[in-house]
This record gives sequence, C-alpha cells and structure tokens, in this order.
Amino acid sequence: FNGTSSQNIGHNGEVYQLTFDGGGEKNITSSIKVQDTLDFIDGRVLVPAENVFLIQAAGTVTGGSELSYVEGILFHQGTGYKYYPIGSEGNFRPAELVNVSGTDPVVGVSVDQPNADPVIPLQLLAVSDTRYWQVTQQSGDYQGSQIRVKVGPDESLGTDVDPQDIVVARADSLGGRFATLGQSVFSGTLSDGEVTSSLPVEAGDILAIAIEGFAEERALYVPNALSPAAPDSEDQVVKVYGQQIVEDGFSFRIYNRWGLLVYETNSFIEANTVGWAGESASEEESVGVYHYTLAGKFVSGKPFSRQGTIKIIR
Repeated sequence: FNGTSSQNIGHNGEVYQLTFDGGGEKNITSSIKVQDTLDFIDGRVLVPAENVFLIQAAGTVTGGSELSYVEGILFHQGTGYKYYPIGSEGNFRPAELVNVSGTDPVVGVSVDQPNADPVIPLQLLAVSDTRYWQVTQQSGDYQGSQIRVKVGPDESLGTDVDPQDIVVARADSLGGRFATLGQSVFSGTLSDGEVTSSLPVEAGDILAIAIEGFAEERALYVPNALSPAAPDSEDQVVKVYGQQIVEDGFSFRIYNRWGLLVYETNSFIEANTVGWAGESASEEESVGVYHYTLAGKFVSGKPFSRQGTIKIIR
C-alpha cells in the first residue's frame, strides 16, 4: 500500500506479505493476519480497537520510524522475541517483548498518552505522565516477558537523572499505583535511549518510564491535628513519620499561639514512637492551633526543614 493519501485496508483473512509506503494514513478496517513479512516504510497505520492486526508465529516485522508505525494494538503470535513498531500522536515509541514464554500466546502492545495522574510509591522518585504502554493478551497461554521501551526527551523526568536509575514501572490501571519492574539494561541517552525491564510484564499491565530511588521527602509526614479522645491511639498524639532519618541534628519543636515552646525533642526515635500528646509540663494544653518547626537530615545526607500547624481538638 503506497498511496500518498488515506487508504482503507479491509481483508478479513490472511496475507503473506504487507508493506506500507507512500505516506498518508493506512486505515485497517477489518482483522488481518500477516503470515511472513510486515514492512513499515512510510505511512501511519491506524488500527481501531474492534479489529485484530496480527503477525503470525512465523512472521517478522521490519522498519518502523517516526514516518511509519501502528497507532493502536499490534499483536504477535508465538514465543521468543517480538518487535512492536508502535506510536501515538506523531511520536514513534516502539516496544519489544524480549522473551515471550507460554503456549501459543497472542500478545499485543499499544502506546498512548498521556499517563494521567500516576500514583507514585516511595520506592520511585518519579513516573512519567507523558505516555504509557499497555500489554494485551488476545488468546493462548502467555507466561510473561521482559519488555524494552524507548526513552525519549519528553518523558518529564527531569534533567539531573542517572541513566542507571531509569526503570520500567507497571500499574494495574490508568491512574493506579505504579511499582518498579527494575532495569536489566539501559542503552543510549536520556533523550534517545532504551530501557529493558528486569522483571517480566503481565497481560493487562500499564507501563511507564520511571526513576527508581527512595523518595525521602514524600516519606516525611507530620499530622496536622490530634485529639486526646480519639478512638485510635495514633490520633491521640502527633508523631513525625518518616524513614531513613538520622538522629544527629534532628529537632522537633512545638509553640503555642503566643510563641512559647510547649514541646521539644532532639530525638527522631522519640518523635516517631512517642510524639506529642498535647501536653506541656504534664498539663493539658488548651484547644487551638499550635505551630511547629522540624529539621534534620536523611541517611543520604540530604537536609530537610519544615514548618506547619497542629490543631488540638478535645
């Protein structure tokens, strides 16, 4: 198919070889199976969700670039290495299933954008909200595979990033909580590279580029209220919640509305396990708003300093 304008391709069945060239859009209007070679030279291939565009087990895929790729789901049949020249909204972002295992699996991969509102766990510093890949199982028994995806300059991960911290992360759904699949290999640069997951991807996975590392600042938390009458003992006091915080240089101070110090500790262990119960010199403080200052540093050596308010409710 080498037309320069839009072309519709409807062929309910199998073809031996298929080549896309000439530019323009190539609209897949029915389900098609390719037996031998699928070649991408020039032309964006649009595959609606209701149609299955499938390369059979003995087939191969060649080409793929910013000029020619699949927008939609491209399926491969069989085990072993599988290449998916896919993209979205003018961006070529191919994926490779490195080592598909199972019994006659038919597995598809697509890419779309944006990856809106990803939930980032403490074990990740960032998850790209630019785009996401999705793995779809059409039939057979799919037992997993590592995945390799392209890292581009628009992944919104920042500039001060060590390539060894770039990983593939997964979630069960869009807007869901991501978890790292690790990195087995990274090649290229942050603006033009590839990252291969360490762990396998499963059918249904939502995948995105992420940065691995403990999010120290997001692990640090001070509640903004306490109530001595609360049914949960954790709500009866205010503690400093955090991880990887050192004792040396730690300071937690609480002041009343007149600026008088009512609580102080230089021990993170005390602030984390005992906390402040709304008392000063063993006497209850009155209801109202209190101000606190918090300072210290993490195991990494990075310092922190915070201020905030705590409300006593009786």
